[in-house]
Amino acid sequence: MGTKMTKLSSPSQNNNKALILLPLYIYPSPDAWTPLLLAANRHPNLQFLVVVNPSNGPGEGDRPDENYVRVLQQLRDVENIKLVGYVYCSYGKREQGEMRRDVERYKVWGCEKRGCGVDIKGIFFDEAPADGGHVGYMAEAAGEVRSALGEEAVVVYNPGVFPDQGYWEKGDYVVVFENVAREWWGGYVRENVKKLPKELRERSVVIAHTCQGDEKERILADVRRERWGAHFLTGEGGYESWDGGWGGYVGEADEEWDGEEEGGCC
Repeated sequence: MGTKMTKLSSPSQNNNKALILLPLYIYPSPDAWTPLLLAANRHPNLQFLVVVNPSNGPGEGDRPDENYVRVLQQLRDVENIKLVGYVYCSYGKREQGEMRRDVERYKVWGCEKRGCGVDIKGIFFDEAPADGGHVGYMAEAAGEVRSALGEEAVVVYNPGVFPDQGYWEKGDYVVVFENVAREWWGGYVRENVKKLPKELRERSVVIAHTCQGDEKERILADVRRERWGAHFLTGEGGYESWDGGWGGYVGEADEEWDGEEEGGCC
């Protein structure tokens, strides 16, 4: 649809695997982020797009607190991890100037003197709107990101539902599902999957929480068959603690897709 793609563009350009988009909202006390470092080192061909969120955004200062600085500096040189900052949109009600200030604060993190010497590679826009009337609003926000962080910055919108297809024009990835896992097989999702073109599905994200039983394995099978661009699947812990099945989930996600897309998208 005319948008400039980033280096994290599609599963077909990513070793034939979907990305893990990890909302890492766990406070980085000592060893708290070790499961991510271990997973990235054990699975060097699997890409992690990691959302950092110190204080419902970057916070007020030029740099996060020292616990964040310590672990961000550990992550910055891990080749298969890209760090993106969290910015909320209030579903289109937040002022552009406020979001711009958040983006600029993340930019300062890359400065060795004022910040912490850690470059943020993009922005995860949470609480993004989904209606056609706000496509321009989000396009403006994406433009501010690329102006501040560079043309290669990754822009992710999270409306959590299937939005107007105009959102893919400037967003690299769009979260079309954020819900309890059991809703993944509901009529609303299945009908909208049918309507989503393959080229947009490859730039779409599935986030399922409260996974139970074999729901992770079943959703991952759908991700492979339907060629989704990124995913995050977790159990009861949500985003603020590590799921006990994290290691197994990452290992399963590291399996490459074989052959062509099978069986359509349903």
